[in-house]
Amino acid sequence: MSGFSEWLADVKDVHAPEALAVGLPTKRVESWKYVPTRGLARTTWQPANPKATEQFALTGGQFVNVPATDGLTVSDTALTASEQKRIDGINQAHGFGLTQAALENARLTLTVQKTASVVLNLHHLANQANSAGFSTLLIRVEAGAQLTLVEQFESTDVDTANLSSLRCLMTLERDSSVTHVRFQAANTAAHVFSNLDIECGENASYRLQTIEFGSKLARNDIYIALAGREASASVNGLAITNGSQYHDTHLAIDHVVGETNSEMTFRNMVDGKGEATFNGRVLIRKDSQRSATEQSIANLLLSESARVNPKPELEIYADDVTASHGCTVGSLNKTELFYLKSRGLSEADARAFLQYAFAEKIVEEIEHPDIRELVETQLLGELKHGELIAELKESVDV
Repeated sequence: MSGFSEWLADVKDVHAPEALAVGLPTKRVESWKYVPTRGLARTTWQPANPKATEQFALTGGQFVNVPATDGLTVSDTALTASEQKRIDGINQAHGFGLTQAALENARLTLTVQKTASVVLNLHHLANQANSAGFSTLLIRVEAGAQLTLVEQFESTDVDTANLSSLRCLMTLERDSSVTHVRFQAANTAAHVFSNLDIECGENASYRLQTIEFGSKLARNDIYIALAGREASASVNGLAITNGSQYHDTHLAIDHVVGETNSEMTFRNMVDGKGEATFNGRVLIRKDSQRSATEQSIANLLLSESARVNPKPELEIYADDVTASHGCTVGSLNKTELFYLKSRGLSEADARAFLQYAFAEKIVEEIEHPDIRELVETQLLGELKHGELIAELKESVDV
Protein backbone atom coordinates (compact mmCIF):
# COMPACT_ATOMS: atom_id res chain seq x y z
CA MET A 1 0.00 0.00 0.00
CA SER A 2 1.19 3.52 -0.74
CA GLY A 3 0.26 6.83 0.81
CA PHE A 4 -1.98 7.46 -2.22
CA SER A 5 -4.04 4.24 -1.91
CA GLU A 6 -7.18 5.75 -0.38
CA TRP A 7 -7.16 8.61 -2.87
CA LEU A 8 -6.60 6.28 -5.83
CA ALA A 9 -9.43 4.06 -4.69
CA ASP A 10 -11.83 7.01 -4.90
CA VAL A 11 -10.98 8.21 -8.42
CA LYS A 12 -12.39 6.85 -11.66
CA ASP A 13 -9.35 7.40 -13.89
CA VAL A 14 -8.32 4.42 -16.00
CA HIS A 15 -4.78 4.56 -14.58
CA ALA A 16 -5.93 4.21 -10.95
CA PRO A 17 -6.25 0.39 -10.81
CA GLU A 18 -2.80 -0.09 -12.33
CA ALA A 19 -1.29 2.54 -10.02
CA LEU A 20 -2.77 0.71 -7.03
CA ALA A 21 -1.50 -2.63 -8.30
CA VAL A 22 2.04 -1.41 -9.08
CA GLY A 23 2.48 0.86 -6.05
CA LEU A 24 5.25 3.38 -5.57
CA PRO A 25 8.71 2.63 -6.97
CA THR A 26 11.06 0.71 -4.69
CA LYS A 27 14.83 0.50 -4.66
CA ARG A 28 14.53 -2.33 -7.18
CA VAL A 29 13.69 0.34 -9.80
CA GLU A 30 17.18 1.44 -10.84
CA SER A 31 16.28 5.08 -11.40
CA TRP A 32 14.74 5.22 -7.91
CA LYS A 33 17.49 3.24 -6.19
CA TYR A 34 18.43 6.02 -3.75
CA VAL A 35 15.10 7.84 -3.39
CA PRO A 36 13.82 7.79 0.23
CA THR A 37 10.19 6.92 -0.45
CA ARG A 38 9.28 6.15 3.17
CA GLY A 39 7.69 9.57 3.69
CA LEU A 40 5.66 9.19 0.49
CA ALA A 41 4.35 5.81 1.57
CA ARG A 42 3.58 6.71 5.18
CA THR A 43 1.71 9.96 4.52
CA THR A 44 -2.01 9.64 3.81
CA TRP A 45 -2.18 12.12 0.95
CA GLN A 46 -5.26 14.21 0.21
CA PRO A 47 -6.10 16.57 -2.68
CA ALA A 48 -4.69 20.05 -2.15
CA ASN A 49 -6.87 23.15 -2.25
CA PRO A 50 -5.88 26.13 -4.44
CA LYS A 51 -4.84 29.36 -2.73
CA ALA A 52 -6.00 32.84 -3.65
CA THR A 53 -3.39 34.74 -5.67
CA GLU A 54 -3.14 37.35 -8.41
CA GLN A 55 -0.07 35.72 -9.96
CA PHE A 56 0.15 33.17 -12.74
CA ALA A 57 0.55 30.24 -10.42
CA LEU A 58 0.35 26.52 -9.87
CA THR A 59 -1.60 26.01 -6.65
CA GLY A 60 -3.38 22.94 -5.41
CA GLY A 61 -2.64 21.25 -8.73
CA GLN A 62 -4.48 24.03 -10.63
CA PHE A 63 -3.17 26.69 -13.00
CA VAL A 64 -4.64 30.09 -12.14
CA ASN A 65 -4.41 33.54 -13.73
CA VAL A 66 -2.98 32.46 -17.07
CA PRO A 67 -1.67 35.73 -18.51
CA ALA A 68 -3.25 37.33 -21.56
CA THR A 69 -0.05 38.07 -23.47
CA ASP A 70 0.42 38.95 -27.13
CA GLY A 71 1.69 35.90 -29.00
CA LEU A 72 0.43 33.42 -26.37
CA THR A 73 -2.75 31.40 -26.72
CA VAL A 74 -4.48 28.81 -24.55
CA SER A 75 -5.46 25.77 -26.58
CA ASP A 76 -8.29 23.32 -25.97
CA THR A 77 -7.21 21.02 -28.79
CA ALA A 78 -6.44 17.37 -28.19
CA LEU A 79 -2.90 16.12 -27.82
CA THR A 80 -1.00 15.34 -30.98
CA ALA A 81 0.01 11.73 -31.56
CA SER A 82 3.60 12.61 -30.60
CA GLU A 83 2.53 14.36 -27.39
CA GLN A 84 0.30 11.46 -26.40
CA LYS A 85 3.14 9.00 -26.95
CA ARG A 86 5.45 11.08 -24.78
CA ILE A 87 2.84 11.37 -22.01
CA ASP A 88 2.22 7.62 -22.17
CA GLY A 89 5.94 7.02 -21.76
CA ILE A 90 6.03 9.11 -18.59
CA ASN A 91 2.93 7.36 -17.26
CA GLN A 92 4.33 3.88 -17.75
CA ALA A 93 7.86 4.56 -16.52
CA HIS A 94 7.07 3.50 -12.93
CA GLY A 95 4.37 3.51 -10.27
CA PHE A 96 4.71 7.20 -9.47
CA GLY A 97 4.11 8.02 -13.14
CA LEU A 98 0.88 6.01 -13.04
CA THR A 99 -0.13 7.74 -9.80
CA GLN A 100 0.52 11.13 -11.39
CA ALA A 101 -1.63 10.19 -14.38
CA ALA A 102 -4.51 8.95 -12.23
CA LEU A 103 -4.54 11.91 -9.83
CA GLU A 104 -3.89 14.71 -12.33
CA ASN A 105 -5.80 17.82 -11.23
CA ALA A 106 -5.35 19.99 -14.31
CA ARG A 107 -3.79 20.14 -17.75
CA LEU A 108 -2.92 23.40 -19.50
CA THR A 109 -1.83 23.72 -23.14
CA LEU A 110 -0.14 26.95 -24.24
CA THR A 111 1.04 27.93 -27.71
CA VAL A 112 3.69 30.56 -28.39
CA GLN A 113 2.79 31.77 -31.85
CA LYS A 114 5.15 32.03 -34.81
CA THR A 115 7.92 34.65 -34.41
CA ALA A 116 6.42 35.89 -31.11
CA SER A 117 8.54 36.66 -28.04
CA VAL A 118 6.90 35.72 -24.73
CA VAL A 119 7.97 35.81 -21.07
CA LEU A 120 6.11 33.60 -18.58
CA ASN A 121 6.60 33.69 -14.81
CA LEU A 122 5.06 30.64 -13.13
CA HIS A 123 4.85 30.68 -9.32
CA HIS A 124 4.58 27.38 -7.44
CA LEU A 125 2.58 27.96 -4.26
CA ALA A 126 3.08 25.59 -1.34
CA ASN A 127 0.35 23.02 -0.79
CA GLN A 128 -1.19 22.44 2.62
CA ALA A 129 0.02 19.82 5.12
CA ASN A 130 -0.56 16.21 3.97
CA SER A 131 -1.92 17.44 0.63
CA ALA A 132 -0.72 16.92 -2.93
CA GLY A 133 -1.33 18.43 -6.34
CA PHE A 134 -0.62 16.88 -9.74
CA SER A 135 -0.67 18.79 -13.01
CA THR A 136 0.57 18.82 -16.61
CA LEU A 137 1.74 21.78 -18.68
CA LEU A 138 2.12 21.48 -22.45
CA ILE A 139 3.91 24.25 -24.31
CA ARG A 140 4.08 24.43 -28.12
CA VAL A 141 6.65 26.90 -29.40
CA GLU A 142 5.97 27.59 -33.05
CA ALA A 143 8.55 28.33 -35.75
CA GLY A 144 10.80 31.30 -35.02
CA ALA A 145 9.22 32.01 -31.62
CA GLN A 146 11.09 32.81 -28.41
CA LEU A 147 9.98 31.85 -24.90
CA THR A 148 11.44 32.68 -21.51
CA LEU A 149 9.87 30.52 -18.79
CA VAL A 150 10.74 31.33 -15.18
CA GLU A 151 9.57 29.05 -12.36
CA GLN A 152 9.77 30.13 -8.72
CA PHE A 153 8.76 28.10 -5.66
CA GLU A 154 7.14 29.58 -2.59
CA SER A 155 9.08 28.94 0.62
CA THR A 156 6.18 29.44 3.06
CA ASP A 157 6.56 27.07 6.02
CA VAL A 158 4.29 24.04 6.19
CA ASP A 159 4.40 21.94 9.37
CA THR A 160 4.25 18.49 7.79
CA ALA A 161 4.72 16.81 4.44
CA ASN A 162 3.26 18.48 1.34
CA LEU A 163 3.67 17.54 -2.30
CA SER A 164 3.59 19.12 -5.73
CA SER A 165 4.20 17.32 -9.02
CA LEU A 166 4.38 18.94 -12.45
CA ARG A 167 4.86 17.29 -15.83
CA CYS A 168 5.96 19.75 -18.51
CA LEU A 169 6.11 18.87 -22.20
CA MET A 170 7.61 21.35 -24.64
CA THR A 171 7.75 21.07 -28.41
CA LEU A 172 10.08 23.49 -30.15
CA GLU A 173 9.51 23.94 -33.87
CA ARG A 174 12.25 24.99 -36.29
CA ASP A 175 14.27 28.13 -35.47
CA SER A 176 12.56 28.59 -32.09
CA SER A 177 14.30 29.07 -28.75
CA VAL A 178 13.46 28.59 -25.07
CA THR A 179 15.27 29.83 -21.99
CA HIS A 180 13.95 27.99 -18.95
CA VAL A 181 14.91 29.06 -15.42
CA ARG A 182 13.87 27.07 -12.31
CA PHE A 183 14.55 28.35 -8.79
CA GLN A 184 13.38 25.75 -6.30
CA ALA A 185 13.44 27.03 -2.71
CA ALA A 186 10.38 25.21 -1.40
CA ASN A 187 9.63 24.66 2.30
CA THR A 188 11.58 22.10 4.30
CA ALA A 189 8.66 19.61 4.41
CA ALA A 190 7.95 19.76 0.67
CA HIS A 191 8.14 16.87 -1.78
CA VAL A 192 8.72 18.42 -5.21
CA PHE A 193 8.53 16.34 -8.39
CA SER A 194 9.28 17.75 -11.83
CA ASN A 195 9.19 15.92 -15.13
CA LEU A 196 10.47 17.76 -18.21
CA ASP A 197 10.12 16.31 -21.71
CA ILE A 198 11.60 18.55 -24.40
CA GLU A 199 11.63 17.97 -28.17
CA CYS A 200 13.72 20.30 -30.33
CA GLY A 201 13.14 20.62 -34.05
CA GLU A 202 15.51 21.89 -36.74
CA ASN A 203 17.76 24.70 -35.52
CA ALA A 204 15.77 24.97 -32.28
CA SER A 205 17.54 25.87 -29.04
CA TYR A 206 16.63 24.94 -25.46
CA ARG A 207 18.52 26.26 -22.44
CA LEU A 208 17.72 25.13 -18.89
CA GLN A 209 19.12 26.74 -15.75
CA THR A 210 17.96 24.93 -12.62
CA ILE A 211 18.79 25.76 -9.01
CA GLU A 212 17.74 23.52 -6.10
CA PHE A 213 17.88 24.81 -2.52
CA GLY A 214 14.65 23.77 -0.84
CA SER A 215 12.33 20.83 -0.11
CA LYS A 216 12.69 17.66 1.92
CA LEU A 217 12.75 15.57 -1.26
CA ALA A 218 13.19 16.93 -4.78
CA ARG A 219 13.11 14.74 -7.87
CA ASN A 220 13.74 16.02 -11.40
CA ASP A 221 13.38 13.83 -14.49
CA ILE A 222 14.57 15.64 -17.62
CA TYR A 223 14.56 14.24 -21.14
CA ILE A 224 15.66 16.35 -24.10
CA ALA A 225 15.38 15.03 -27.65
CA LEU A 226 17.40 16.83 -30.32
CA ALA A 227 15.19 15.70 -33.17
CA GLY A 228 16.12 18.21 -35.88
CA ARG A 229 19.45 19.08 -37.44
CA GLU A 230 21.31 22.02 -35.87
CA ALA A 231 19.18 21.66 -32.73
CA SER A 232 20.98 22.41 -29.46
CA ALA A 233 20.47 22.01 -25.72
CA SER A 234 22.31 23.45 -22.73
CA VAL A 235 21.67 22.50 -19.11
CA ASN A 236 23.32 24.22 -16.14
CA GLY A 237 22.33 23.03 -12.67
CA LEU A 238 23.19 23.49 -9.01
CA ALA A 239 21.84 21.61 -5.98
CA ILE A 240 22.66 22.75 -2.43
CA THR A 241 21.75 19.89 -0.08
CA ASN A 242 21.90 20.12 3.72
CA GLY A 243 20.41 18.64 6.88
CA SER A 244 18.48 15.53 5.84
CA GLN A 245 17.49 16.82 2.39
CA TYR A 246 17.54 14.61 -0.68
CA HIS A 247 17.94 16.01 -4.20
CA ASP A 248 17.74 13.75 -7.24
CA THR A 249 18.21 14.71 -10.89
CA HIS A 250 17.97 12.31 -13.83
CA LEU A 251 18.95 14.10 -17.04
CA ALA A 252 19.05 12.48 -20.48
CA ILE A 253 19.95 14.22 -23.74
CA ASP A 254 19.18 12.23 -26.88
CA HIS A 255 20.91 13.15 -30.14
CA VAL A 256 18.22 11.68 -32.36
CA VAL A 257 19.73 13.07 -35.58
CA GLY A 258 23.13 14.33 -36.64
CA GLU A 259 24.63 17.83 -36.56
CA THR A 260 23.22 18.49 -33.09
CA ASN A 261 24.93 19.96 -30.03
CA SER A 262 24.49 19.55 -26.28
CA GLU A 263 26.15 20.69 -23.08
CA MET A 264 25.45 19.79 -19.45
CA THR A 265 27.15 21.29 -16.41
CA PHE A 266 25.91 20.28 -12.98
CA ARG A 267 27.22 20.84 -9.47
CA ASN A 268 26.12 19.24 -6.19
CA MET A 269 27.21 20.67 -2.83
CA VAL A 270 26.20 18.41 0.05
CA ASP A 271 26.51 19.10 3.79
CA GLY A 272 25.18 17.63 7.03
CA LYS A 273 23.35 14.34 6.46
CA GLY A 274 22.16 15.45 3.03
CA GLU A 275 22.23 13.24 -0.03
CA ALA A 276 22.23 14.05 -3.73
CA THR A 277 21.95 11.90 -6.83
CA PHE A 278 22.79 12.99 -10.36
CA ASN A 279 22.39 10.71 -13.36
CA GLY A 280 23.52 12.49 -16.53
CA ARG A 281 23.13 10.50 -19.74
CA VAL A 282 24.00 11.55 -23.29
CA LEU A 283 23.04 9.30 -26.18
CA ILE A 284 24.44 9.86 -29.68
CA ARG A 285 22.74 7.43 -32.03
CA LYS A 286 24.33 5.50 -34.89
CA ASP A 287 23.21 7.88 -37.62
CA SER A 288 23.76 11.08 -35.59
CA GLN A 289 27.05 11.96 -37.27
CA ARG A 290 28.81 15.32 -36.75
CA SER A 291 27.21 15.82 -33.34
CA ALA A 292 28.99 17.33 -30.34
CA THR A 293 28.49 17.09 -26.58
CA GLU A 294 30.18 18.33 -23.41
CA GLN A 295 29.47 16.88 -19.98
CA SER A 296 30.84 18.21 -16.68
CA ILE A 297 29.64 17.00 -13.26
CA ALA A 298 31.26 18.18 -10.01
CA ASN A 299 30.32 17.11 -6.49
CA LEU A 300 31.51 18.73 -3.26
CA LEU A 301 31.13 16.87 0.06
CA LEU A 302 31.32 19.09 3.15
CA SER A 303 30.76 16.59 5.96
CA GLU A 304 31.63 12.99 6.74
CA SER A 305 27.95 11.99 6.68
CA ALA A 306 27.12 13.72 3.38
CA ARG A 307 26.49 11.41 0.42
CA VAL A 308 26.46 11.85 -3.33
CA ASN A 309 25.57 9.32 -6.04
CA PRO A 310 26.91 10.49 -9.41
CA LYS A 311 26.27 8.41 -12.49
CA PRO A 312 27.53 9.99 -15.71
CA GLU A 313 26.78 8.08 -18.89
CA LEU A 314 28.01 8.74 -22.41
CA GLU A 315 26.77 6.40 -25.14
CA ILE A 316 28.17 7.04 -28.60
CA TYR A 317 27.26 4.87 -31.57
CA ALA A 318 28.42 7.27 -34.31
CA ASP A 319 32.05 7.65 -35.35
CA ASP A 320 32.14 11.30 -36.44
CA VAL A 321 31.47 13.12 -33.16
CA THR A 322 33.11 15.50 -30.69
CA ALA A 323 32.64 14.60 -27.03
CA SER A 324 34.14 15.54 -23.67
CA HIS A 325 33.28 14.07 -20.31
CA GLY A 326 34.23 14.75 -16.69
CA CYS A 327 32.97 13.84 -13.23
CA THR A 328 34.59 14.67 -9.89
CA VAL A 329 33.75 13.95 -6.24
CA GLY A 330 35.77 15.49 -3.45
CA SER A 331 36.15 17.93 -0.61
CA LEU A 332 37.55 21.45 -0.59
CA ASN A 333 40.94 21.91 -2.29
CA LYS A 334 43.72 22.10 0.32
CA THR A 335 45.96 24.22 -1.89
CA GLU A 336 43.24 26.80 -2.39
CA LEU A 337 42.49 26.76 1.34
CA PHE A 338 46.16 27.41 2.07
CA TYR A 339 46.23 30.27 -0.44
CA LEU A 340 43.21 32.01 1.10
CA LYS A 341 44.56 31.54 4.62
CA SER A 342 47.82 33.11 3.50
CA ARG A 343 45.77 36.14 2.49
CA GLY A 344 44.58 36.54 6.07
CA LEU A 345 41.33 34.55 6.10
CA SER A 346 40.57 32.17 8.96
CA GLU A 347 40.08 28.46 8.26
CA ALA A 348 36.28 28.82 8.55
CA ASP A 349 36.16 31.91 6.33
CA ALA A 350 38.37 30.30 3.69
CA ARG A 351 36.19 27.18 3.59
CA ALA A 352 33.04 29.26 3.22
CA PHE A 353 34.57 31.30 0.42
CA LEU A 354 35.54 28.21 -1.57
CA GLN A 355 32.02 26.82 -1.17
CA TYR A 356 30.69 30.08 -2.54
CA ALA A 357 33.10 29.97 -5.48
CA PHE A 358 32.10 26.38 -6.29
CA ALA A 359 28.42 27.34 -6.54
CA GLU A 360 28.89 30.77 -8.09
CA LYS A 361 30.23 29.29 -11.33
CA ILE A 362 26.67 28.07 -12.00
CA VAL A 363 24.84 31.06 -10.51
CA GLU A 364 26.66 33.58 -12.68
CA GLU A 365 25.33 31.83 -15.81
CA ILE A 366 21.69 32.64 -14.93
CA GLU A 367 20.52 35.09 -17.56
CA HIS A 368 17.43 36.38 -15.73
CA PRO A 369 18.79 39.22 -13.51
CA ASP A 370 16.07 39.10 -10.84
CA ILE A 371 16.40 35.34 -10.39
CA ARG A 372 20.18 35.58 -10.36
CA GLU A 373 19.96 38.14 -7.54
CA LEU A 374 17.51 35.96 -5.59
CA VAL A 375 19.77 32.93 -5.96
CA GLU A 376 22.82 34.94 -4.95
CA THR A 377 21.04 36.17 -1.81
CA GLN A 378 19.85 32.66 -0.96
CA LEU A 379 23.32 31.23 -1.51
CA LEU A 380 24.97 33.74 0.80
CA GLY A 381 22.27 33.05 3.40
CA GLU A 382 22.85 29.30 3.20
CA LEU A 383 26.61 29.56 3.70
CA LYS A 384 28.29 30.28 6.98
CA HIS A 385 30.05 33.65 6.99
CA GLY A 386 27.90 34.78 4.06
CA GLU A 387 28.13 38.45 5.02
CA LEU A 388 31.93 38.28 4.97
CA ILE A 389 31.88 36.55 1.57
CA ALA A 390 29.73 39.33 0.17
CA GLU A 391 32.37 41.84 1.29
CA LEU A 392 35.35 39.83 0.06
CA LYS A 393 34.14 38.45 -3.26
CA GLU A 394 35.05 41.58 -5.20
CA SER A 395 38.59 41.74 -3.83
CA VAL A 396 39.75 38.09 -3.60
CA ASP A 397 40.46 36.10 -6.74
CA VAL A 398 40.03 32.39 -5.99
